Amino acid sequence: MYTIQDVKIRRITEMNGAPCAEVEVYPATEGDSVLLAYLTPSAPLGGYELVKLVRSDASLEVDWYDNSMHSAYEDATDEAFENSTTATAEENRDAFKQQLLSFGQLYEQLNQRLSEGTNWM
Repeated sequence: MYTIQDVKIRRITEMNGAPCAEVEVYPATEGDSVLLAYLTPSAPLGGYELVKLVRSDASLEVDWYDNSMHSAYEDATDEAFENSTTATAEENRDAFKQQLLSFGQLYEQLNQRLSEGTNWM
């Protein structure tokens, strides 16, 4: 399982007409990629849905500008969570989301940033 070292809200954006938090997730294990997790508010109140997961292999040395010559950002939503002998893909996805939301003050920061209403952009 992916172990989290640190997280940071990069920005609040919009996805399919709904406010969405883009969260940068730094791995604790060397060799794992930085991830961008996209979270939208969901029911019940205070809940969040992990709608997209992007693997980031961007490097400041190479990607200091918008470099479309390689895939520095790759959508990993479908391949990140697979069935295993102990859990289904959906259970693994939910476990990652819970690990993410319980890391540091992220849950409180999401609640604060996303509750700012139309001023989030």
